[in-house]
Amino acid sequence: MKNFRAPAIPLITVDPFFNIWSCSDRLYDDTPRHWTGRQHYLTGVITVDGSHFKFMGKLNPDSTRYYTEPQVIEQTSVEILPMTTKYVFENESIILKVDFMTPLLLNDLDLLSRPISYISYAVASKDGKNHDISIYIDVSCQLCVNSPDQTVVLNRTDFSITADSGTENMLKRSGDDHCIEWGTLHLIANGFDTYFIDIDNKKAKFCAPFNKNYNTIECGKITKPKNGWPALCCQKQYLNVSEISDFVCIGYDDIKSIQYFGENIEAYWKRDKKTFKDVAKLAVTDYDSICTRVKEFEKDLISRARKISDKYEQIVSLAYRQAIAAHKLTWHDGQIQFLSKENYSNGCIGTVDVTYPSIPLFLIYNPELVEGMLNPIFKMCELRMWKYEFAPHDVGQYPLANMQVYGIGEKYTKRYLEKKMFEKGMTFEDHERSYQMPIEECGNMLLCVAAVCAAKKDYNYAKKHFDILDQWAEYLVKCGFDPENQLCTDDFAGHLAHNCNLSVKATEALAAWAVVAEKLGYTEKSKTYFKTAKQFAAEWQNHAYAGDHYKLAFDQDDRTWSLKYNMVWDRLLDLNIFDKSIAEKEVAFYLTKFNRYGIPLDNRCDYTKSDWQMWTTVLTDNSKYLNAVVDSMYEMLENTRDRVPFTDWYFTSSPYMRGFQNRSVQGGLFINLLTL
Repeated sequence: MKNFRAPAIPLITVDPFFNIWSCSDRLYDDTPRHWTGRQHYLTGVITVDGSHFKFMGKLNPDSTRYYTEPQVIEQTSVEILPMTTKYVFENESIILKVDFMTPLLLNDLDLLSRPISYISYAVASKDGKNHDISIYIDVSCQLCVNSPDQTVVLNRTDFSITADSGTENMLKRSGDDHCIEWGTLHLIANGFDTYFIDIDNKKAKFCAPFNKNYNTIECGKITKPKNGWPALCCQKQYLNVSEISDFVCIGYDDIKSIQYFGENIEAYWKRDKKTFKDVAKLAVTDYDSICTRVKEFEKDLISRARKISDKYEQIVSLAYRQAIAAHKLTWHDGQIQFLSKENYSNGCIGTVDVTYPSIPLFLIYNPELVEGMLNPIFKMCELRMWKYEFAPHDVGQYPLANMQVYGIGEKYTKRYLEKKMFEKGMTFEDHERSYQMPIEECGNMLLCVAAVCAAKKDYNYAKKHFDILDQWAEYLVKCGFDPENQLCTDDFAGHLAHNCNLSVKATEALAAWAVVAEKLGYTEKSKTYFKTAKQFAAEWQNHAYAGDHYKLAFDQDDRTWSLKYNMVWDRLLDLNIFDKSIAEKEVAFYLTKFNRYGIPLDNRCDYTKSDWQMWTTVLTDNSKYLNAVVDSMYEMLENTRDRVPFTDWYFTSSPYMRGFQNRSVQGGLFINLLTL
């Protein structure tokens, strides 16, 4: 759908650090930005018969002083496809098309991991005349620093111009609102003039038509000038033409990508000893074939999504690059790690309850990537770094995957010692346990593994990790039906005892694990788990019953309610643990609770989660409910004032973000296309 008004539009989406969006309706209204909102400016200018027209960014991105920007060539449309964003600009003389494409093909891990994104353009005469055309594109050295006091070195290679921030700060710090501060930014522009320029000289070049005296910057070390970061620039001229087209590449060599249990490890694309020069050359020589593959994939996905609705197609097209590029794909000890970053939440890496909602997209196209999300969790447990009998929450804080950080550490110790807020006799370990998600994460791990095995029709992954998974299943047998006062994945809502939806997760996980055990030949164990799951389901129906729906928590009154999104596995894995009338009754009740921008997560607050809303649409075949969820989500995206990458946590009575942005959980929006 053209001219869908997305809150933010993906431009370059490779991984959590190399990730740039346009946060305005028109590409030239603001500087492109990192998903955190920091400026990561790109600038584009087309010159037609000597007149300059801006089509991207700002020549004066810092705006510390007022400066009149050059005239623009009017943007007439923007279209967001799964891997491509397509802009069209026009004036009386020419039509300019500019595409941003990152080839995130999930069935080609080498290409998926390759840290290179494309900007292509095509110009056609509109007035029937030939024209002298010049295309200028630049990328800011901001992309390779975290703070303005850091130094970059400008350089040339035989295939690119670069800005390098070195390795001194490589994998030294972690955080949420944090950008990369090591490695090398590359602008690859074959056949273009390339040079370095600062903001003042860029303005002289394009905003002072009678002043041709502007200076470029020489290679060497540079810190941020008073008037803003310098840029890597490319320019190409075409004389007396009616049609032209070409492309440039922007790439980033991060050298080492993740600190993995004390060892700095490389991205997946380096596993066979390729250099950045190798993949840069492939990016250029394979461009046409890559474009063909991307178009074929996009055509297929769009066709499938439009069978639900045009609005659903636009939602998943917006979510696709975000869900993938919120991960980093690495290779270590003969296996992949597909490590998520819990963006604008707390920056955790490899979070289990972020993996769980995201997996539908990856189960559809490459279940091996779900294994890559789970491998670090199993690794931490194999190293005996996790001391509890239940599953962990994460493996660190991005980009340091060294040990769980959620609910653990000095700040929690200090809180425990200073506030004395817990009952007499409670130990620090008891306190630390209270900040974990025991039932949530055990259920998530069991269900994710069961889903991977079902998608691959191969149960060896479960067999490899059988002992620890069976330990977590036993924990659910002991504690899963009636949860204690503990957190679930919706931890922003606080602790909740007797959580009905969490009880559903435990029940579904035990049933799923019973199927896995049967496939692996553990017949008696399977029978026992399935019997327990059936008992849980029967008791759940009695304890949660509230007339025309089911409660938020077992001990609360009949007016309470919540979205029972964890029940999806009854259908997806064909478990049939709960009576089908339960889901039908729940969905009919949800239809009575809609607000303009969606249905709340539960009765306690007006906010919702996009992933969980969409999950509930597959509880039944109720098309009226599915359309209501899709239409309200689409309306939120078109009306929100928050110009950030697709938030998954927002209010339903007003189109405002409650929190979170650019998170991988939007992979869950693809659940309507998932069949196992």
